[in-house]
Amino acid sequence: MIMVGIGMTNATSTSSYLSSKSLTPTNNTTLKSVLKECADKYSYASDSLQASVQDLANEEYDYAYIHITAAKDYPNACHNAFKRVPELVYPHELASRENGLKHICDVAMGIIDNLINL
Repeated sequence: MIMVGIGMTNATSTSSYLSSKSLTPTNNTTLKSVLKECADKYSYASDSLQASVQDLANEEYDYAYIHITAAKDYPNACHNAFKRVPELVYPHELASRENGLKHICDVAMGIIDNLINL
Protein backbone atom coordinates (compact mmCIF):
# COMPACT_ATOMS: atom_id res chain seq x y z
CA MET A 1 0.00 0.00 0.00
CA ILE A 2 2.90 2.35 0.73
CA MET A 3 4.42 1.94 -2.72
CA VAL A 4 1.01 2.40 -4.34
CA GLY A 5 0.57 5.63 -2.38
CA ILE A 6 3.98 6.85 -3.55
CA GLY A 7 3.01 5.95 -7.12
CA MET A 8 -0.26 7.86 -6.80
CA THR A 9 1.64 10.90 -5.57
CA ASN A 10 4.04 10.64 -8.50
CA ALA A 11 1.26 10.24 -11.08
CA THR A 12 -0.88 13.03 -9.60
CA SER A 13 2.00 15.48 -9.35
CA THR A 14 3.07 14.66 -12.91
CA SER A 15 -0.47 15.21 -14.16
CA SER A 16 -0.57 18.57 -12.36
CA TYR A 17 2.87 19.48 -13.72
CA LEU A 18 1.74 18.71 -17.28
CA SER A 19 -1.53 20.57 -16.84
CA SER A 20 0.34 23.67 -15.70
CA LYS A 21 2.70 23.37 -18.68
CA SER A 22 -0.25 23.13 -21.07
CA LEU A 23 -1.66 26.37 -19.68
CA THR A 24 1.48 28.42 -20.32
CA PRO A 25 1.10 30.91 -23.15
CA THR A 26 2.38 29.50 -26.44
CA ASN A 27 1.25 29.45 -30.03
CA ASN A 28 2.20 25.79 -30.36
CA THR A 29 -1.22 24.15 -30.23
CA THR A 30 0.29 20.76 -31.00
CA LEU A 31 2.47 20.93 -27.89
CA LYS A 32 -0.52 22.01 -25.80
CA SER A 33 -2.53 19.09 -27.13
CA VAL A 34 0.22 16.57 -26.38
CA LEU A 35 0.72 17.99 -22.88
CA LYS A 36 -3.02 17.73 -22.22
CA GLU A 37 -3.04 14.14 -23.48
CA CYS A 38 -0.11 13.32 -21.21
CA ALA A 39 -1.76 14.98 -18.21
CA ASP A 40 -4.81 12.80 -18.82
CA LYS A 41 -2.69 9.64 -19.06
CA TYR A 42 -0.99 10.34 -15.73
CA SER A 43 -4.38 11.06 -14.19
CA TYR A 44 -5.55 7.64 -15.44
CA ALA A 45 -2.42 6.10 -13.92
CA SER A 46 -3.32 7.62 -10.58
CA ASP A 47 -6.89 6.30 -10.92
CA SER A 48 -5.56 2.80 -11.66
CA LEU A 49 -3.34 2.91 -8.61
CA GLN A 50 -6.27 4.10 -6.51
CA ALA A 51 -8.29 1.11 -7.73
CA SER A 52 -5.45 -1.19 -6.70
CA VAL A 53 -5.67 0.09 -3.11
CA GLN A 54 -9.15 -1.41 -2.74
CA ASP A 55 -8.00 -4.61 -4.41
CA LEU A 56 -5.10 -4.90 -1.97
CA ALA A 57 -7.39 -4.22 0.98
CA ASN A 58 -9.63 -7.07 -0.22
CA GLU A 59 -6.59 -9.30 -0.81
CA GLU A 60 -7.52 -9.49 -4.50
CA TYR A 61 -3.91 -9.48 -5.58
CA ASP A 62 -4.50 -10.44 -9.21
CA TYR A 63 -6.75 -7.41 -9.73
CA ALA A 64 -4.31 -5.16 -7.91
CA TYR A 65 -1.53 -6.42 -10.15
CA ILE A 66 -3.60 -5.65 -13.26
CA HIS A 67 -4.35 -2.11 -12.08
CA ILE A 68 -0.71 -1.43 -11.23
CA THR A 69 0.37 -2.82 -14.60
CA ALA A 70 -2.04 -0.42 -16.29
CA ALA A 71 -0.67 2.48 -14.23
CA LYS A 72 2.83 1.54 -15.30
CA ASP A 73 1.81 1.54 -18.96
CA TYR A 74 0.03 4.93 -19.13
CA PRO A 75 3.33 6.88 -19.29
CA ASN A 76 4.17 4.92 -22.46
CA ALA A 77 1.12 6.45 -24.12
CA CYS A 78 2.43 9.89 -23.18
CA HIS A 79 5.88 9.12 -24.53
CA ASN A 80 4.32 7.81 -27.75
CA ALA A 81 2.30 11.01 -28.11
CA PHE A 82 5.57 12.94 -28.24
CA LYS A 83 7.03 10.45 -30.74
CA ARG A 84 4.07 10.99 -33.09
CA VAL A 85 5.14 14.63 -33.48
CA PRO A 86 8.77 14.62 -34.69
CA GLU A 87 9.36 18.31 -33.99
CA LEU A 88 8.56 17.87 -30.29
CA VAL A 89 11.29 16.84 -27.88
CA TYR A 90 10.38 14.59 -24.98
CA PRO A 91 11.27 16.71 -21.93
CA HIS A 92 13.97 15.36 -19.62
CA GLU A 93 11.84 16.21 -16.57
CA LEU A 94 9.00 14.12 -17.95
CA ALA A 95 11.31 11.21 -18.79
CA SER A 96 12.58 11.27 -15.21
CA ARG A 97 9.05 11.23 -13.82
CA GLU A 98 8.08 8.42 -16.20
CA ASN A 99 11.01 6.29 -15.07
CA GLY A 100 10.18 7.00 -11.44
CA LEU A 101 6.58 5.85 -11.82
CA LYS A 102 7.64 2.73 -13.70
CA HIS A 103 10.15 1.79 -10.98
CA ILE A 104 7.59 2.39 -8.24
CA CYS A 105 5.09 0.16 -10.06
CA ASP A 106 7.75 -2.53 -10.55
CA VAL A 107 8.43 -2.58 -6.81
CA ALA A 108 4.70 -2.76 -5.99
CA MET A 109 4.24 -5.61 -8.48
CA GLY A 110 7.22 -7.43 -6.99
CA ILE A 111 5.67 -7.18 -3.55
CA ILE A 112 2.37 -8.51 -4.90
CA ASP A 113 4.24 -11.40 -6.53
CA ASN A 114 5.58 -12.31 -3.10
CA LEU A 115 2.12 -12.06 -1.52
CA ILE A 116 0.63 -14.33 -4.20
CA ASN A 117 3.33 -16.93 -3.58
CA LEU A 118 2.76 -17.08 0.20
